Amino acid sequence: MDQETKSLNEIMEILKRRKKVFLITAIAVLAIAIAASILWPPVYRSTSTILIEEQEMPRDFVATTVTSYAEQRLQNINQRIMSTAKLLEIINRFNLYEDMRKRVTVEEVVAKMRKDIKFETMSAEVMDRRTGRQTAITIAFTVSYEGRNPETVPAVATELSSLYLQVN
Repeated sequence: MDQETKSLNEIMEILKRRKKVFLITAIAVLAIAIAASILWPPVYRSTSTILIEEQEMPRDFVATTVTSYAEQRLQNINQRIMSTAKLLEIINRFNLYEDMRKRVTVEEVVAKMRKDIKFETMSAEVMDRRTGRQTAITIAFTVSYEGRNPETVPAVATELSSLYLQVN
């Protein structure tokens, strides 16, 4: 299998012969990219990060009322906040999905909002005081909201993060 290597002059000749194809392809890709950037509506995202702190009072003095792990507690809080009633309250307060509310059912609007809200936990490896072993624990979580209005997106994200703090 003898492969021939092309010299720089031969490559330049190939490019000159095919310049029309390269030019048409480049213009088509550029036109599609420009059209997509103009026609595609912008989406804004606002994110709040909430740090989970340990109980400040010594455990000997105050019996904790939270007996579950942070992940379980966060899931419980998340279910409360993602309830239809809470999300409808936020939708009405900020007048979200105004055009969509005219066309579809309330359940579909709430489902759209649930899709626009992102919840992620952050974990870290720490030394467990009781066992002395490294364990992964949840140290923080983020709540994000995506929407089309740059004024209301941060307000909704702030409201969501406030709800997490209030419910806890």
